[in-house]
Amino acid sequence: MYKSEKVCLVVIRTFECRLEVLAFVHPSAGKQFVKGTIETGETPDEAAERELREESGLTIQSPLVYLGQHQIGAERQLWHFFHFCSSGLPDTWQHQAEDDHGHTFSFFWHPIDLPLDRNWHPLFHEAFEFFAPLVPH
Repeated sequence: MYKSEKVCLVVIRTFECRLEVLAFVHPSAGKQFVKGTIETGETPDEAAERELREESGLTIQSPLVYLGQHQIGAERQLWHFFHFCSSGLPDTWQHQAEDDHGHTFSFFWHPIDLPLDRNWHPLFHEAFEFFAPLVPH
């Protein structure tokens, strides 16, 4: 495993017959999906579960499904993508992250059939283009 590999956790819900993916607003870095660095000794799925807990306060509700891996960004960093389907989560909430200097993230749901706007970092545009077609509909 390369030191700089990432995981991206794609949390999906169905709302009014439409698939939505969990996202959040970072106070200084715009809209994002749950992602982070795989730490030494972690498997990608362990890292995905940890990042979800640290960034959102959530725990895995159903089995993780591996969507694949893709090189993202100018540095072609390897990202591993996992997804799971959620239910019973609120439409929005805030969470003070355990990592990232304790920033408070504002969570929301983004319809998976709508493109991302300019308020998303380019890395997340690449990630979305990779995973959106792979999520089971």
